[in-house]
Amino acid sequence: MAEIFISYAREAEPEAARIAQALIAEGYDVWWDSHLPVHRAYSKVIEENLRAAKAVLVIWSKAGLESEWVLAEADFGRQAKMLVQAVIDEAVPPLPFNQIQFADLRGWNGEGKAAAWRKVIGSLAELTGRGRPAAAPETPAGAPTAPSPFPGADGEPLALPAKPSIAVLPFQNMSGDPEQEYFADAVTEDIITALSRWRWFFVIARNSSFSYKGADIDVTRVGRELGVRYVLEGSVRKVGARVRVSAQLIDAATGVHIWADRFDRDLVELLALQDEITEEVVAAIEPAMRQSEGARIARKPLSNLSALDCFQRGMWHLNKTSWHLNEASREDYDEALSLFRKAVGLDGSLSLGHVGLARALYGGAIYNWSPKPTEDLHEAKAAAQTAIRLDARDALGYFASSGALLYLGEHEAALDAARRTIALNPNFGFGHFRLGQVLLYGGRPAEAAAPIERSLRFSPYDPQVGAMHLALAWAHFHAGAYEAAIEQAKMADYLGHAQAGVVLAVSLVRLGKVDEAALALRRVSQEPSRRPGGARAPTFARPADRENFREALWQARQALEARETNPASQGPAA
Repeated sequence: MAEIFISYAREAEPEAARIAQALIAEGYDVWWDSHLPVHRAYSKVIEENLRAAKAVLVIWSKAGLESEWVLAEADFGRQAKMLVQAVIDEAVPPLPFNQIQFADLRGWNGEGKAAAWRKVIGSLAELTGRGRPAAAPETPAGAPTAPSPFPGADGEPLALPAKPSIAVLPFQNMSGDPEQEYFADAVTEDIITALSRWRWFFVIARNSSFSYKGADIDVTRVGRELGVRYVLEGSVRKVGARVRVSAQLIDAATGVHIWADRFDRDLVELLALQDEITEEVVAAIEPAMRQSEGARIARKPLSNLSALDCFQRGMWHLNKTSWHLNEASREDYDEALSLFRKAVGLDGSLSLGHVGLARALYGGAIYNWSPKPTEDLHEAKAAAQTAIRLDARDALGYFASSGALLYLGEHEAALDAARRTIALNPNFGFGHFRLGQVLLYGGRPAEAAAPIERSLRFSPYDPQVGAMHLALAWAHFHAGAYEAAIEQAKMADYLGHAQAGVVLAVSLVRLGKVDEAALALRRVSQEPSRRPGGARAPTFARPADRENFREALWQARQALEARETNPASQGPAA
């Protein structure tokens, strides 16, 4: 169990992620609800971790003031005398929490020396009985440093590539065990190879990265000498029969930690462990870099954007539509679509511009933001095919193609494209989600659960994690695993997905719990934020799957109508 439990409202997830990653970089074990496992009741997992923690860090926001979960977790921390508080917007902690000191993290950008952040760290250190791990010893004055063969070492820094650029430094063997030296080098090499599968990255080759092995360096020097914006560094430490791999992604220009984590595993089969660590590190780095790049480019004037900038800024807007289908999301969708069209106009040979255009077009059709959804789906299909023709090794082109084909009802072609996505980039978390989605609607729901679960493991911070849990709930429902469907529907509901109440209701019907199904459906009808909102669903390849859902929904509606017509004859309203 972790030392620090982070409590926050879902709307504050980006700030919570930044705080969690900064705490990990400080050396703390952190738990927050993006770490919820797939097959366990979320309320039980939360309670276990809350009670096991040494400190409860509550992130107060305007949304947090309205969250029963945040209030309950804050009260637990207060009564247990292990509460630490921070505010991230204009919210003021409510009574009695406003009588307890709190740190003001409004506008905090991740700077480790900021006074408000040190206030948080000081409070946590007191509660956990420890502080920040000792820094690495400084090089004595006058000590020789390793010479650099790179042109950016002494003169002007190398110009940054147009693509997001990263160097993976050799992971350090901290074990004192020479056998682990091989493992550390192998993990580094595998991460470099896996990152190279992301075609929108510029990745420094292995030989250049390994020239720093054993040298006394800092990330600023690496960024200058290799001409990269990001540096990944890490270490391997053997502890008994277990191995700990730590990694951190750093902005080389500012020294700010973008992401950090550590992985503790049993030291059984080194090759299998090597693959597992590589998968998890790479799957976490890509969305962290995507988010960082999107935020950076969003600050550039629109007139200065290149085609690649337009793609990255468009993806930043497109990802913001993932939580709610509201007017603000519609504005982000319109902006994303405009940016992708501009990217294609600026450089028609950039495959990523066509990828973004395809994703925006079928996204608009799905969410009913398009006045001509069928035409847009066909245009999305054509744009994805153009992206594949321009760069047949980019998994993103096949990913976009599978989405358009699925919503056009071309299930077999969609499945082929989804499988090609994974073949080209096995570490693409959302690609596994798409494969599961295609299997679900393609008449193979029992096969759909595994890739969706894999996407959740690969991409726990994805803005569409609620959609992943919802798809997993539907996969279990159509496979006849109704208890599992209910568990995943509750998780999707907790994450705010509007359709969760519907799959919960139909799953309860299939278990014979008709009264509970009626209550779940009534909650959907009474709370506007939980209404599905008319999002378009893919067509089913098997009519029996569609009829199974319709029949169960009809029974839930009949039960709800009976309850509302004659409430005295029904069970208690929960």
